Amino acid sequence: MRCFWCDDEFDELTADHIVPQSLGGTLDFSVQSCESCQTLLSKAELEVSRKSVLAINALASPLRPRHPDRPTSGNLQPSYLLVKSPLGGYCESLLSSGEKMRSLAYFETKVVPGEEVQIRVRGASSADAQLLLELYRKAMRFNEKLAPGELVCEVRANLELDTEIASDPEFWPRMVLLPGNRIMFRARDPEELVRCAKVLESLARSAYQVDPSKWQRDVQITAGTVHRIGFDFDPQCVRRIAAKIAFALFCTIKKDRLPPVADARMRSYILGKEASPDEPVSVGPAPTTWTTSSDPHFVLLAPAHDRTAAFVNLYAFCFRVNLGEGGILPNPEGIICEIDGSEMRRASDEEIAIFAARMKDLTFSRPWIKNDSAVT
Repeated sequence: MRCFWCDDEFDELTADHIVPQSLGGTLDFSVQSCESCQTLLSKAELEVSRKSVLAINALASPLRPRHPDRPTSGNLQPSYLLVKSPLGGYCESLLSSGEKMRSLAYFETKVVPGEEVQIRVRGASSADAQLLLELYRKAMRFNEKLAPGELVCEVRANLELDTEIASDPEFWPRMVLLPGNRIMFRARDPEELVRCAKVLESLARSAYQVDPSKWQRDVQITAGTVHRIGFDFDPQCVRRIAAKIAFALFCTIKKDRLPPVADARMRSYILGKEASPDEPVSVGPAPTTWTTSSDPHFVLLAPAHDRTAAFVNLYAFCFRVNLGEGGILPNPEGIICEIDGSEMRRASDEEIAIFAARMKDLTFSRPWIKNDSAVT
């Protein structure tokens, strides 16, 4: 009853998917994990499957969200996801499991100094817009007597925008209804954010109600329309998950571990406890273009051209994990994982040869361990 990751003994352990369940992994390949290690790994897996550049592929697969009753479980969590509206301005959009896109309710304000203030109310329904307004009124505690200096409320603010959108006068700062009935303000900068908040506070203090009879839904966004999306995530979490997959599959197949020092360092890195710049994972070239597809994940262990390495292919992204001299297997091994969660299996010799040829032609580079840039 030892946890595979921290190597401590426990009375109770859980089965940890070697390939995260959110990426299609099954319990056909699993290891035992304690609750503490499972929590650390789950945070990294959430970063990969809901916030990173791999998240669009993960959400486009047929997999159901892990917690279908939680309003945020199956949703992409980018810093922004905006598309120009034929009615003017930019729609706030949400991508959910199964590649479902829908509009979020929002109040946007034109608050350009010296120009007339304007407000537009948008979203999938008038009910969503009215709910957003009521949630804001409740958060602002207008009917309560507050002490001097007392905090009224805390609201999430987002100032991250694509440079093209930020320079477009058609973008107006706004208040948005996020899944789970959470409120967020979005603007170009703090000054614009304050001007927007003051206008919306005045609106909320008034008797204004959203009129369903005058509601005009956003028109249909046609296929091929450019959506602007920003990812704000820790790229090392993606590399740690690649290392987790490679290391755990190696140990499972060989029924052994790496030499003690290398083994301890690898597990420490995977759990996010290793700060050394001598990182075991290098990254293949980022695809210049990619789209969602049904191609499975592939893990290649100890190929003939690079015996001490494991190669992990997740969607269109490839990683090389250095397992060292202790990571050599008698023969190359491959694992195929369907992205819809239907199957994990050992690869055939022919499949191994095809994938090894692809990996042999790639150049893998060592990334910085900290301060990686967000990808747009």
